[in-house]
Amino acid sequence: MVIQPTIEYATFGFENSLILMVLALVVFGPRRLPEIGRQIGRLMYEIRKASNDFKYQMEEELRSVEEADRRTKEAAQLSALPPPTQVPATLESVAQATETAQPMRVPTTESPYPGEGFYPVVTAPDAQAPYPPPVEPVTASAPTIDAAAAPANPVAPSTTDGAAAPTTEPIQHG
Repeated sequence: MVIQPTIEYATFGFENSLILMVLALVVFGPRRLPEIGRQIGRLMYEIRKASNDFKYQMEEELRSVEEADRRTKEAAQLSALPPPTQVPATLESVAQATETAQPMRVPTTESPYPGEGFYPVVTAPDAQAPYPPPVEPVTASAPTIDAAAAPANPVAPSTTDGAAAPTTEPIQHG
């Protein structure tokens, strides 16, 4: 049985970053280091922007190709369908049908507010309400303890070894 060695990937931890920062400080000096950092930041921004623009253009191109494919498939399906047998209605026949149709009238009542116009009449439904009528609320009183019914000296519970367990005295409310 052959054991293959595991491949260790390069890790870039805090120690490595610190060594690179000290090395850059020594090579470039403290005066040029902030300027170099800004230049690197601008370069990273431009690279990221170019990458996003490229990605957006590729997605748009794929969308347009998919849309064209979908349209050609729809056109092929429509051409495969048999032609309709009914003659479509002409504009004149539609106009004649709408002229002869009677509009639906809704009963209205005048608004109690000036300048409001008319409201549709609202009638109560004939069926009974789906819920029962409300019931008067019942008030509850605090429970009372009858001192005569309570035992004067309750039996002390025992523990597993036979000794009496400690008890607490009941609190008497005056």
